[in-house]
Amino acid sequence: MGGALTAATGPAPELVLSLFGADAQLAELSRSLVSSTAERIQGLGRFERSERLAAAHAVIVVAAFGDAMARVQLPFDVRALATTRTDSVRLATGDVPESSRLATVAEHLLRSHVPLPSPHEPYETTLIALRGFYASMSGHMEAYISGLAVWDRLTSAAREEVRVILHDRIPGSALTFYEEMFRQLAVDFPDVGVWADQVDHRATRVAVRRLEESVTRLVDGDLPTGRLAALRRAGALLLDTPVLGAEETTAGMAIPSLREAYVSADFRAAGFGMADRLTSEAWWQQHEVRAGLDGFLEGFLTAPKAVEVPVLLLGLPGSGKSLLTKVLAARLPAEDFLVVRVPLRNVPADSGVQDQIEAAIRQATGERTMDWADVVRASGPALPVVLLDGFDELLQATGLHQSDYLERVANFQQREAALGRPLAIVVTSRTVVADRARLTPGGIAIRLEPFSAAQTGQWLELWNCKNAAYFSRHGLRPLAAEQALAQPDLASQPLLLLMLALYDAQDNAYQREAGALAGFELYERLLARFAHREVLKHESRLTDEDLSQAIEYELLRLSVAAFGMFNRGRQWVTEDELETDLGTLLPRQASPSTGLRAALSGAQTTIGRFFFIHRAEAFRDDVRLRSYEFLHATFGEFLISRLVARELQDLMASERAEARRARRSHTDDSFLYALLSFAACVGRGPVVAFLVEALRPLPLRDREELRQLLLRLFHESDDDRPVSIYASYLPRQHSVPAAPAFYRANLLLLLLVVADEISVRELFPAAGQPVRAWRNTMLLLESQLREHEWRALADRLRPERTWETEGHSITIRLGDDVDAEWEWDLTQATEDSRPVDPRWIYDYGPDSEWQQGWGGWRHTSQHAVKRDAYLRCDPGTDALLHMAQALDELGLGLALTDYVALPSGETLSGARLLLRLWSTGATFSAVHRDALWAAVHSFNPDSTDFIKRYVATVLRQWELAGHPAPEGWVARTHSLIDARSDAEEYAALLDELPRPPA
Repeated sequence: MGGALTAATGPAPELVLSLFGADAQLAELSRSLVSSTAERIQGLGRFERSERLAAAHAVIVVAAFGDAMARVQLPFDVRALATTRTDSVRLATGDVPESSRLATVAEHLLRSHVPLPSPHEPYETTLIALRGFYASMSGHMEAYISGLAVWDRLTSAAREEVRVILHDRIPGSALTFYEEMFRQLAVDFPDVGVWADQVDHRATRVAVRRLEESVTRLVDGDLPTGRLAALRRAGALLLDTPVLGAEETTAGMAIPSLREAYVSADFRAAGFGMADRLTSEAWWQQHEVRAGLDGFLEGFLTAPKAVEVPVLLLGLPGSGKSLLTKVLAARLPAEDFLVVRVPLRNVPADSGVQDQIEAAIRQATGERTMDWADVVRASGPALPVVLLDGFDELLQATGLHQSDYLERVANFQQREAALGRPLAIVVTSRTVVADRARLTPGGIAIRLEPFSAAQTGQWLELWNCKNAAYFSRHGLRPLAAEQALAQPDLASQPLLLLMLALYDAQDNAYQREAGALAGFELYERLLARFAHREVLKHESRLTDEDLSQAIEYELLRLSVAAFGMFNRGRQWVTEDELETDLGTLLPRQASPSTGLRAALSGAQTTIGRFFFIHRAEAFRDDVRLRSYEFLHATFGEFLISRLVARELQDLMASERAEARRARRSHTDDSFLYALLSFAACVGRGPVVAFLVEALRPLPLRDREELRQLLLRLFHESDDDRPVSIYASYLPRQHSVPAAPAFYRANLLLLLLVVADEISVRELFPAAGQPVRAWRNTMLLLESQLREHEWRALADRLRPERTWETEGHSITIRLGDDVDAEWEWDLTQATEDSRPVDPRWIYDYGPDSEWQQGWGGWRHTSQHAVKRDAYLRCDPGTDALLHMAQALDELGLGLALTDYVALPSGETLSGARLLLRLWSTGATFSAVHRDALWAAVHSFNPDSTDFIKRYVATVLRQWELAGHPAPEGWVARTHSLIDARSDAEEYAALLDELPRPPA
């Protein structure tokens, strides 16, 4: 590479003649080098072109430093430096080439860590890195000059002047010269401009036209034929398939092709390290949203970084990841790129990366004898690009341990580069499973963003145009973007937007209903409509009653699938798991018509036919494995809440029937218990919202009956349960107390959804101390619920500590201002400013009189508090105890557990009173007198040493405020403390001290 570059400028040129020549020889030579590179770069392969451009960029980086040095005035004759080409490279890189041969020098410069723009980073990031690079060069230059004789002859002032010039002026000046050279380089070579995102939209449009021309030539057969012709043609023809099969649409409706329907989504791109969390929304928010993803990817594939690390393309189900790989396979210019798209669902999951690629090539071409080396040799100058589509499908469908998959992909890429077969690799996956593989250092991730309003409008404009004749024939209105955006969850994902458009295209149902329907009712109508269509496909002669039952049966099975995902703590369920769940939860269920389908014919016939469900597939041991997932989690969350609401109403109807019988039987909640004893609904914010929308509108009488039913179920939730036909429903293994804990947590949530408020005395009517029973229940829930579920429960519940005739109590309400999410973010925790009342804690009511003989009480010792906390290992308690440990170290530990009642009626701990006193600083206030009054009136008289230390601590604050105690006052006070005197005997001593202002 070095030889090829230097040969471009004529015989035996000097790459680095001098950094200080008055005519800036290096800069002039670098411009000549870059200019002549344009003549020699034609006809090169994609990888060679990228490397030569990277070399040209490295030259202008060093040349810019030379320009800056050539234009400063140093306090000595620069000719005295006499730098050689190896000296110059050492100054730039901090290292010496193996020889002074020009080719070696050039290659050494190329392979060094000279900052290079990359599409995944903002251009400003490269400039920051270059400034640091130039600062490093200045440091090398200072070290170089200080070793020469000329340095010894300089005065101290002259040496300081050299340092100032090198470190303060040169880096900024070099950066300015670099930007001038880089702009020219980007004009001559748009590839380089794309690396830094400096190419204008006109150049982007030219690039897109170039891609389309390539596709046209390919489809028309103008490209050379050969062994890879089938592979290239298959990629191009992918875009001509419709986005949906004809069986999913109404007769006469026009479905766009992939080529027509593709809308380039916005995205975020970032480099990542091994410790970064790509599933974290907070991590992604640090990176800006960008437009033009297809252009960005084409630019990235021309950058040297593309052959160094795999790219991880992330997104939600239905966001267009697979569609994007098809677009790339069809649109990347065949003369520059050879694209191999590998649908991981169709290749052996447990094979090596090369085997998976070769399997995909054989499937696409029918050439069973072609291996990877043959493909690369046949591709000629084109850069191979491998698109591994569906890493998440390997995880979901097979259940295999694939944590090293990205490492294996990276190792394959590095091996191929070392063998002279460089390639770029893109791996697609759902964002939520990105943390299930070890990340490779220095990797690049791209996350697809939801459609913007403009992109939704662009897609709908195409849809309405394609179906204008259909709408006209049936008297229908096109779906406007503003109407679709009223449901942003549906309008922001391509496949969900298609679902919304199909729903509305039948009879404008969405446009008629969207403004009047709440979220629950809209999802009910949406899914019921699609279930209705599926039923009629298989049996069109059902009576209205049978049709209604068949639709309900479809939704019931979908709901079981949703619970299968929810109760396993993930967003998908495998086909085998779903088959088991259906057989357990619906053992006697049969479709209303035997003509509809064979009974329990499998999970595939349950939900695999609905296009709003993503089906992940993979091969293992020549067996196709499947898993299922809703395109948007909200569908599953709706179905969970729907089934719970339906089951509650069925139980209520059974209760009414039982009330008319002379002999009542036990309420059979076994099905509800099976569903709700493995996960807490409160952990999914939308589930709670849907439950509120489903149950709050019930008539007041129904809500009261349901409240009483749920209270009875809550009271019985700790009892031994009879053997149930659903006992074998075990979506996940958990401990014995976990099932009743989850069920109790869900019943509590349902109670608060139905009722405005619940008191602990209603929850625990048989408990002598209902507050203690509540505490025990919360401890049980905290011990069994997953962390995010417990956090969500703490955020959702609004307990209010109250007083009743019988003593202290708690009233619980449901907060409606918290949307619990999967990821717990401490920065989003709700601030709680409710005070803690010590009297309430220990059940000392407003009229209580304690009998200890002093104006306060001690519940326990600080040592018992520490012992209990050390045993529990609760992080929250430990954190508070760690803070309070400083008091113990000062000998004031009893202030944590001794409580005082001030003359004002306020009750607080001795520690809280001290903190309040310390916060006053040097300002004299009523707090000073309260603290001293508490010390001699409210602490246990037997704690003489503690009281003396407390008094001394308080008096130091008096002194700081300018009011020291009178001489002899402390000695007289100590004598009363030692005598364990009554509180009244301190009155005279307190009167000797000044009165703080009110």
